[in-house]
Parts: sequence; C-alpha cells; structure tokens
Amino acid sequence: MEEATQPMPTTPPTLINVGGIFNYQWEGENVQIILERLREDSRRTVTADIRITAQPEGHIHMTRLNLLATRSRNEVARYAKERCQRNRDWDAIIEQLCVMTLDLYREGEPVVNLGEISPSPEPVYRLWPFVVEGEATILYGEGGIGKSMVAAMMAGLVDQNYSTSICQPMPGKVLYLDFETTADIAARRFQGITKGFGFGGTSNVIYRFCHQSLPADIGEIQRIVAERNIDLIIVDSAGPACGGDPESAASAIAYFTALRSLRKASITIAHRSKGGSVGPFGSVYWVNYPRMAYELKKSQEAESDEMHVALIHRKVNDGRLQSPHAFCVRWHEGGAVTVNSEEMADVAEFVDELPIADQCAIAIRDNGPRTAKELAEITGLPVRSVSVVISRSRNFNRVGNQRWDNARPSLNL
Repeated sequence: MEEATQPMPTTPPTLINVGGIFNYQWEGENVQIILERLREDSRRTVTADIRITAQPEGHIHMTRLNLLATRSRNEVARYAKERCQRNRDWDAIIEQLCVMTLDLYREGEPVVNLGEISPSPEPVYRLWPFVVEGEATILYGEGGIGKSMVAAMMAGLVDQNYSTSICQPMPGKVLYLDFETTADIAARRFQGITKGFGFGGTSNVIYRFCHQSLPADIGEIQRIVAERNIDLIIVDSAGPACGGDPESAASAIAYFTALRSLRKASITIAHRSKGGSVGPFGSVYWVNYPRMAYELKKSQEAESDEMHVALIHRKVNDGRLQSPHAFCVRWHEGGAVTVNSEEMADVAEFVDELPIADQCAIAIRDNGPRTAKELAEITGLPVRSVSVVISRSRNFNRVGNQRWDNARPSLNL
C-alpha cells in the first residue's frame, strides 16, 4: 500500500505590516496571504478580508475570515487544500496567520520611555502655520465661503513645494478624499490654482470619490496611503465622512480614530455650527480632537469675480494662537485662480476679528485721537477691555485730556 505524501513542514512566515495591511510570505512554500480591513465587534470577534495566492497555482481564495473561530479557519484551510496542486500544511499556515495577526493586533503600539526621546525644539509643520506634521487640522465655516478652494490651495502648495509670504510647505504627496462633489469639479479647482500660482506643471494631487464613510472605508484608504506614500490628506467634508450624526460624540470620535490610524497630516473641512455658536457643526470633539482649528469667513459682493477670505485661528494644542490671515481670491478668464494675501484691516467685515489693540488703532487712524469710552463706542468693545489694552500697550500715547493716539502712525493697518 502506497503511503500518503506528508505536507511539507511549515516555517514561520515573513511579515510586512504597512498601514494596517498584513502581508505574509511563506517563501519555502511559495504562499502569500494578505489580511486587511481588520475589525473587532462588541463581542470581541475579530474578522479580516483574506486573499490567498500561491505558486504555481496563482489565486487560491478570497473571503472574510473570523480569526477566532475554529470553523472559519478550518473552512479556509480546506478550500486551499482543494484548490492547490502542491501538498502544503494549510492548517498550520492558517493557524500561524491567525495567531501572529491577533498577537500584533492586541499588542498595539510598543511602550516607550519619554526620557529617551529627543523631541524637536519646535513642532514640525507640513504646511506652516496651518498643518502640523502627523496631526489633524479642521477648517470650518458657513457654506459657500471658499473652504474647498482654500483647502485646494493648501494642497497645491504642498504638492508643488511652493512657498508664499504666509505659507511654507514641506513638500509631499497629497490625497484628496471627496465626499461632496465630483472629480470634474475638483480638477477644475486644482487646475485653476495651478494656473493662477504659475506652478509650471500639472497637479499631482491624488483624488478619490468617496461614497462610504471614512471609518467604514479606512482599510482601503490605509492601502492607498501606504502604496502612494501619501503625506497630506484632505477630507471634504466632515459630515458625510463621519458616517453618522455629526452631533454624536461617538461619530466624531470614530472619525478621528480612523484618521489617526493613517499617521499623516490632515485637513478636514467642516461646516460651522448653526445659530450663534462658535465652532464646527456637531459634537465638541470636532474642535477638541484636532491639533488646530481654523474658522473661515468671507466678504464678497454680488456678481464679483473676487472674494475676500479670512482664516481665524480658533484653537491650538501646545502652542500659541496665530494672528488671523486674509486672502483675496480672484477668478480669471481661462480658468486661472489667484490667491493673494491682504491686510485684515482693509476688509471691513474682518476688522472685528483683529486683536483689541489693532481695532483701537484702526479707530484712531480713521477718527483721530479718542478717549477709551469713544473707542469702545466705535469698535463695539467693552470699555474696560479697551482701557486695559491701550493703557498697557506701547502702541498708544496719551494726548490731551484722556485721549489716546497711535504711537506709530505709520503702522500698516
């Protein structure tokens, strides 16, 4: 009687784990297994998409595997045995796969001794002063005020390594995740920015039309980020991207947890809270979770080809708030879009976003020396706040009876 051929002994595989995608190679047996889209539900069940290939057979099997279920593992091993010409120990291969993956998944990140880390003296920016490397920035404002255009400008500066008077990028590859419009509209924006800035080339921004929420689609996004070596991610916009009610803390936390898993700098576009509330629409986590929060405001006359946009720094972790910035966006014949910095003080609608001292200086510039009470009436600021600021600042001199004048008349206001 002929003895059955025994499977080859199985040695541990090599593993490449990038962006949440587990790529296993059993070189001696010419087997590759890729696991991705790992999920753990409320019952602690861990599942993943599994794709098995082998040589010389080629594609063997693709399915959803329950890593903790013996039945699920046995079914995958049995199917692989039936499809393969070569005799391999598929039970051992699948067992190794599940054990190694679960160990890595549950182990998480290694602990480190903070005393052994040499931190950089200052934060590293992907786009100074708006986006810190590896951190999240949220850009919010009312509808139709140019949030997507400003985000396209920021993406273009990083993509083309183009510096302006107020923006200095660290060059990198950009991924634009679009939950609101189409590739045609996005291409028009980016090509307009490219023409307007005179980049001298074409936009290299990677675009993806998205119809699943970011948490639900994070496995595929992790793969894109890893394969394309993405450095900056733009999400347009938070509401559809979170996959739930933006006012729910759970939806906001799930969104930022998924975004954090990418370990990249990001800009999330969001709408402003309704009513008189300050901040992005929804849960407080939309402003508490990101490293930076900027609000956009605009001034635009009807049928005008130019729009004035203000970027106001509302929140920062571990740092100081930046002064507000203003831009003039112009649309030109031929599709070019130019974006130029301008003074906040030159746009009447933005003056109330300036520091108290600057508002008082503008009031004095336009109306001549005034008392603190008169300055408060002109600016709409509390008298006490005005009195404290102008009496402590070197930018003002007392003249006559309780009146104040600008100490530096040539101040660029």
